[in-house]
Amino acid sequence: MPEVVVYIAHSVDGFIADRDGGIGWLKPFEAVDYGYDAFAARIDAVVMGSATYRDCRRFPDWPYAGKAAFVMTKSGRIDEDGLAVFDDRTAVEIAIDCERSGLRRIWVVGGGGPIRAFLDAGLVKRMHLFQIPILLGGGVPLWVGGRKSWATAPERVTVHANGVVESVLGVGAINPSRQ
Repeated sequence: MPEVVVYIAHSVDGFIADRDGGIGWLKPFEAVDYGYDAFAARIDAVVMGSATYRDCRRFPDWPYAGKAAFVMTKSGRIDEDGLAVFDDRTAVEIAIDCERSGLRRIWVVGGGGPIRAFLDAGLVKRMHLFQIPILLGGGVPLWVGGRKSWATAPERVTVHANGVVESVLGVGAINPSRQ
């Protein structure tokens, strides 16, 4: 099975977008190199929800050029430009398809729904979380309710000079018999 990772920024109060779905609050923190380029270079495929896909389409260039892209959606195709596969399959089915295609490392970009789907399927092995020193007070939550609980083991925690706390966490089952 491919290695599945999460790499995402969130506010101190656990939001990945503000009340309007915007991510402009991240702008003041973009000047620091958090290792994104090295991380992205090792990724073969990206998975995201439809809201994240729409946000990415607002960028001047598609940020995942050269990578297989899957959009988890129940509402069907959003557009026909060929940048992504619009998919109503489960996280496991997408991972199996990636494995068959030789895609060894999957990044679940966002939002909270796809991240939870891959967590609940037991596929996420590592999370790179960037806690931005801002309290948004509301917005799009990173953590949506799920069916399972998971233990995390800190592999690395870095506090950057600008206040961003970077946590790399291994993910494993708490007690499989109780799940």
